[in-house]
Amino acid sequence: MLELSVYCIAKTPHLSMPVTGLLMLAEQKKVCLSIEIDGQNRKRLPYAPLLEVCGRGKRVLFDLADGYGWEVERAQPQLASQADMIFRRSFSPEKNQQLLPELLNRVRPLGFHFHVSYPGNPIDQPSSWRERRRDLFQRTFNGAPRSYFTPDKFERGPVYRKKPAVLFYTRLWHAPEGDELYESVVQLNLSRIKLVSELKKRYGPRFTGGIQFDPKEVGRCGGLMVGIGATSRKRYLETMHKADICIGSTGLHNSIGWKTAEYVAASKAIVNEAFCFQVPGNFRAGVNYLPFADVEGCLTQVERLMGDPQRIYEMALANQAYYQASGRPDRVMANALRQVFPELEGREETL
Repeated sequence: MLELSVYCIAKTPHLSMPVTGLLMLAEQKKVCLSIEIDGQNRKRLPYAPLLEVCGRGKRVLFDLADGYGWEVERAQPQLASQADMIFRRSFSPEKNQQLLPELLNRVRPLGFHFHVSYPGNPIDQPSSWRERRRDLFQRTFNGAPRSYFTPDKFERGPVYRKKPAVLFYTRLWHAPEGDELYESVVQLNLSRIKLVSELKKRYGPRFTGGIQFDPKEVGRCGGLMVGIGATSRKRYLETMHKADICIGSTGLHNSIGWKTAEYVAASKAIVNEAFCFQVPGNFRAGVNYLPFADVEGCLTQVERLMGDPQRIYEMALANQAYYQASGRPDRVMANALRQVFPELEGREETL
């Protein structure tokens, strides 16, 4: 059995998915794990959303950062000197060309990411007073602790409905005036407000969603906001499972949003802002999702699906197949690790 030591410097939700995948592989008797979280030795890893996996003389890093930010740029020399392979959640061949030459052949795509846990996942287990206080916050505002959200809470099979329903929950961002992101945040918020308004107007009771409650924006779009209870994570997942078409937006630093991975796990038809980053496997525009670039483009794609229940069902089937092969946490991690540890090859198992 492949013995792996796993190390990180923070209990960030960014790392919960890869650790979940490793724990699933351990339960399948494919790997033997030892896991260490050391928040004191921050020099060993240059930034928090990094997971180190070592085995048989190889050192592999899993980078769950939202994009190619300043942390990646600053850490390049350290990454180049220490990592045999780096798997990035946000992967772009174009942006990779700006990395140090010695890193180019060592950076590969990891895949979709979402905050999913597993029994015994130390990332989501509170062990200090501060973490227990944060866990209480999670229980209060998300309806359950972080450890509750195991793969089965997301996974569903395809459902055919003659009268499909569409879902889109979103939030508004804030940046101080004069900040370099100010203008883009303003435009982003306006487009989200317009999209929610149009979806509500066009589809009425067949639309579920709205803007997450934001006290700063009540005067501008209070009628489009939803209560805090509706967007608690537990309630949101229950609501999402009743929808047929789910809309995804770009995350921070142009990353693929975590909700998109949740839609794939739930076998939904997806309308999503065009990806700025790549994922491995056979995830295709027109088959697994319909891309859009602006509000009108999104509304056009939604209308196409609302009038074609069979296409919705076929897209749901495609996403179920993708999830089982390349999106489930154990598959994400196994597909990556095989590129470094080929002894994992051929040991497939369907849960």
